[in-house]
This record gives sequence, C-alpha cells and structure tokens, in this order.
Amino acid sequence: MNETAAEAIILAINALGAGILLFIAGVVQKLMNEMDESDFKQFLNALDRTAMTSPLVVTVATLPLIAAVIYFVAFGFHHWWFTAGFVVWLAGSTITKITNMPVYKWVGDPRNIDPEELQRQRRKLRLGNDLRAWLTLFSVVLMACQFGPREVAGTVVLSVAVSVPLIWLARKYIPN
Repeated sequence: MNETAAEAIILAINALGAGILLFIAGVVQKLMNEMDESDFKQFLNALDRTAMTSPLVVTVATLPLIAAVIYFVAFGFHHWWFTAGFVVWLAGSTITKITNMPVYKWVGDPRNIDPEELQRQRRKLRLGNDLRAWLTLFSVVLMACQFGPREVAGTVVLSVAVSVPLIWLARKYIPN
C-alpha cells in the first residue's frame, strides 16, 4: 500500500467518526438536555453501555490511532497537513477522555442524584461532546488538505452552500 492510499483510508475512517460525533453533539445531546434527571441518567448509562459494545463505534474510535501509528512508522511525518490533522484528532480524543469519562462515571453511580450536580455534569458532557465533534471535523479538513487545500476549501464552501438552505427548508416543515 502506498502513502496516499493509507492517508485516504485513515481519512475515511476519521470522517466516519466525525459524522458519528457530530450526530451525538448535535442531535443526541439536544435530546439529553430536554430529559428530566432520572431519564437522563438512564439514557446516558444505556448509551454508554451500547456504544462501548458496538463493534462499529469501538472500531471507528480506536482504528485511527492504530492506523496512524503504523502510517507514521512506515511513512514518517513529512506530510504536514496529514500530521496536523492527526494531532488535532488526538487532542480532541484526549480532551474527551478527560472531560467525559468522569461524567459517565458520576452519572452511572446510582447514589448520585443531586439535581444541581447533574446539571453541571450535563453541561460538562455537552461541552466535551461539542469540542470533540468540532475538533474531529477540523482534523478531517486538515487531513483532506493533504490532497489539495484549494479543493478542500471549495468542497467545504459548496457543502455549506448546499446544507444551509436544506436545514432552513427542513425547519419550515418540522413542528416545534
């Protein structure tokens, strides 16, 4: 396998992970914010259990690290866009472990029922989810720049130009 093929595979896996994280931060988190305390605790515990046993989620979460180690051993660090994207991905992943893991542990403890503390934990979870989703998306953009920064910029602009009107249109037909 050559370097370009390896970068494309790692980029595709990272993009899939960004999609999952953006869905969690943008959709699932909003649902969790609207839940009462007991429903939130029950849902978050079920979500954590399900995610930790999902082969797809576990693979998408860990494979970029394994693949990047193999990539850097084989090809080195001379593709700066790709390397920068991996560093941003690693930073986002690390930050989430530091911020979200204690939240999952606190919420998972049945003795922890203080509503005010639960709200603080929910805010920390939202911040961690948002930060990881956006950092992962940014890492995808950086990695993709390895294939041509102008092409990536054009694709991002085109994607926004297409998606923003679709979001506005969807909001018109979705009841509040």
